[in-house]
Amino acid sequence: MAIFRPGTMQHIGQRLGRVFAPISSLRPALPATRRRVAGSLGTVWLSGALLLGGAVLGMLISTRWQSQADLTSSASGPITRQSGREIVAGTIHRLEAEQADLKKQISDLRSQVDTAQSSDAQRKTTLQDISSEIDHQQVAAGMVALHGSGVVAIFDDSTVRNVPENEDPAKYILHEYDLRDVLNALWVSGAEAISLNGERIVGNTSLYCVGTTIIVNSTRLSPPYEVHAIGDPEALSAALHGSFQMEKFNQRAQIYDLPVKIEPGQDVVVAPYNGSFVYKYSKVQK
Repeated sequence: MAIFRPGTMQHIGQRLGRVFAPISSLRPALPATRRRVAGSLGTVWLSGALLLGGAVLGMLISTRWQSQADLTSSASGPITRQSGREIVAGTIHRLEAEQADLKKQISDLRSQVDTAQSSDAQRKTTLQDISSEIDHQQVAAGMVALHGSGVVAIFDDSTVRNVPENEDPAKYILHEYDLRDVLNALWVSGAEAISLNGERIVGNTSLYCVGTTIIVNSTRLSPPYEVHAIGDPEALSAALHGSFQMEKFNQRAQIYDLPVKIEPGQDVVVAPYNGSFVYKYSKVQK
């Protein structure tokens, strides 16, 4: 289909005007000519010939212009539209391919993020489990201070200033075995943590006597001896007052005036172990 533009139509009109202008200019002269040569067949034939020639010339010009327009339309119009369609189709295909590639990249990145988050969460869970186990082991090993309900017991040497001549002075002072009896009585009654004059009693703690002092965790202690124990206050107090382990000590304390003070409490503090654990011969059994 031919496409007509306003400029083209105006140009065609101008060309047709120039063609028919000479013919139009002859019309005013025709009546005079007819009067001068009235009845002359030559004059009539001339007028008819001029009119017929003008019509034929117009038809030829119109036909030629129509043929050129058809050729131009058939030669350039469809090719231009086809090229435009191919360019648009190619652009759409390229953009769709880029979009698909970007979507794949987004999907891959999301998968990487999910994997990283999952791994991070797993590491956090593992670290939390390890941290919780470390805390539990530190409590069990006595490496951290604890507080809770329990008892505070104070033991001291005799208040007697002058020992009778026939009495053994050793009966008026506290010995390491007396303190061992105290600790054993507390452990048996359910104590969860014990300290003696600020020294935490742990698995490798030893008590021995050097002169008038007692060594605990390689630390020299002297009376009064203050014992902090966490547990059931009633059970701990009952053990110190009437247990089998404390029977001999309590009898001697009454005879030789050894001061004993036992006080239950709801917020007893037990100090942490500050020593070291040295294992030369022990190995972990797999």
